[in-house]
Order: sequence, then C-alpha cells, then structure tokens
Amino acid sequence: MPDIANYTETTELVLGETGKYFALVLFAVLAIRLWCRQTKGFAADKLKNLFLACLATGIACAIGYFSMRQSLASLYSHYGMEAFHENRLLQSLSLFETSSEYWKNPDTLGEEGFCLLYLGKPDDGESLIAKAASMRKGSRTSFENFYEGLYFFTQGQKSNAVPLLQAASADGTYLWSATKLFAIMLLDENRAADAADWMKPYMQAEVTESEQAYIVASLKLADGKKAAAQAVLNKFPSAEEDQSLAGKARFEKLRAQIHN
Repeated sequence: MPDIANYTETTELVLGETGKYFALVLFAVLAIRLWCRQTKGFAADKLKNLFLACLATGIACAIGYFSMRQSLASLYSHYGMEAFHENRLLQSLSLFETSSEYWKNPDTLGEEGFCLLYLGKPDDGESLIAKAASMRKGSRTSFENFYEGLYFFTQGQKSNAVPLLQAASADGTYLWSATKLFAIMLLDENRAADAADWMKPYMQAEVTESEQAYIVASLKLADGKKAAAQAVLNKFPSAEEDQSLAGKARFEKLRAQIHN
C-alpha cells in the first residue's frame, strides 16, 4: 500500500522548493533585463533604471540566500529524521543541530529535543520541546505528542503517556503505533478484554511486528489458546524483543505463562 503521508510530505517539499527557486530565477532575469536597460537607456531614465536594477538584484540575492539556507536546513532535517527512526540518536542530534544553524524551525527544535530526551538528558530535551511549542504559540505536532507519549510509556509514567498518545492517534501516521501501546498498557493491567477491543480492527491482519506478536499472543493466551499463542511468538526471533515496544521483560513473562 502506498505511504500517503510520506507522498504528501514529499509533494509539499518539492512544490515548496520549486516555488522558491522559480521566484529566484524570475527576479534574477528581471535584474539582468533592468541592468541591460540601464546601460542603453536615455540619461533621464538611467537613475530610475539603476534604482530598479539594484532593487531587483537585492531581492534576487535575498531570495537566493534565504532559499539556500532553508533548503540546507530541510535537507539536514530530513536525514536527521531518517537517523532518528533508525535509532541512531547521536547522528540524528548532530543533523538536527546543523539544520537549526541554517534555519530556526520549531519542528527541528522539537526533534532535536527528543534526541536529547531519549539520550538521557530530559531537562535539556524538555526545554527545547517547550521552546518549539512556544514558537508555534503553544501548539504541538503529532510527532511530538507520540514520541513524548512513548517516552513516558518507557519510563512507566502511563498516566502522562495516555493523553499524549490519544492526541497523536488522531493522526493516521501514528494511529497503529499508539493502538499497540494502548493494548500493551491494558494487558499490563490484566484487562485483556479491553485490549482486544482496541485491537479488534487489526486482529485479522498478518502479524508482521514483534510487539504485534506480543499482543496477539497475549490475547490468545487469555482465551486459553496456549499452542496458538506459542505459534505466534515462534515467528519472531528473540533478538527482536529488545527493540520491541513491548520490551524483553514482557516477552519473558508471557513465555513463562504459556509454559505453566
């Protein structure tokens, strides 16, 4: 299935970059024409043409300067986000910092803050996240809601995680990940029926992720289907459990319950 969110983001980026550089070319051509007119015009028009040529040249230079800085910032931010999603946090932080040097963007500041948050520097991270929200007059992105909710989830602060994940789940990009986290939290509270309700739209989907396997296996175990639960877990190597949203400890507990 096509990644609609990624397609939309890429299209907006291409259109934005095209618009900037089209304006740059337009003013550059205008400046060249005005300079040519200034050298060939009558003496009475030369001062006026000189002013217009200088103005068009100044605007073209300004557009070029700011366009290049903004484009470089977008490029570094793009690769920073790729590194972040691949859990290369130090590299991601460096790329976001470089992006911010070219162009102060609240989204990039927030992303930089999350790198610090996950690198064990919560005070510095929260400061940048708050600054990013302040630059948007208090609003937050779905990215910020989800990853701060995920951070609180990993820290065992589920009461703080839930409202952030609920806000993030309104964005289709994060709906599936937020749903899995809600199901895991409900299973932690021995509320298998409620977890099953959350997962109901996805229960017929192929199990392709380790945390999904944990949830489905837990629900099958709750129904007394130990063999089916074990079969689901057997599809994924134990090495993937450390990287799972569920975490290795939950998998070990689940396996112990299946074998009892």
